[in-house]
Amino acid sequence: MRVIVLTQGHYGERIYRNISQLSRDWSLRRVALPPRLPTLLEEPEELLKSLNLSGGWDLLLFLGESPSAATLIPEAVRRCGVGALIAPADRYSWLPLGLERQISDELGEMDVEAVFPRPFCSLRARGLPLIDRFAESFGAPELSMEVEGGMVRGVEVLRGAPCGSTWFMAERLPETRVEEAAERAGLLVQIYPCLASRDIEPPFNDAPIHVAAHLAMRAVEKALGERAPEA
Repeated sequence: MRVIVLTQGHYGERIYRNISQLSRDWSLRRVALPPRLPTLLEEPEELLKSLNLSGGWDLLLFLGESPSAATLIPEAVRRCGVGALIAPADRYSWLPLGLERQISDELGEMDVEAVFPRPFCSLRARGLPLIDRFAESFGAPELSMEVEGGMVRGVEVLRGAPCGSTWFMAERLPETRVEEAAERAGLLVQIYPCLASRDIEPPFNDAPIHVAAHLAMRAVEKALGERAPEA
């Protein structure tokens, strides 16, 4: 798969590094947006032109960190010639719901698949081919676990959080007691550190970092429930 990634700061850069290390059969290109943009972009076309965006990509992974950056999405989609967009919002201030709906409507008129996962590690298959292909590897954590003597002995990541926290957790979970594994998984994800907001935000009425922790905990609980019984 051919993926072009637009980043605006540390958040996107770390996600890009993790994805590029774990998806060596994909063609990836990262383009950096200016870290600081004015609230109102007077000449967005000129800004995008200066980035030398090219066509021929399947999917745009947009990792902006401001609403000003998000307003560039439709034109960036046109210039990159993609058929799908993933634009996560791990902080509400980066992409308020009203702006998300506006962008989604515009992309719908362009027949472009688009999802806006909140947080990014909640992404799952949606019945959208290009997005589902990405979500086979990155999104809501999915694990396979080996247990012996009431202890976690091994953890395999089947699908992991794009930031890399699932692999961090999987490396440190072995030798944890089974009854403590889910809670420890949630803690490990948060101290990775998780890049999601720690503030109470819509639409969760919770902090996105807590949502990310609960997703990791559920992945552990599910994997433990599906494992073969000990001999």
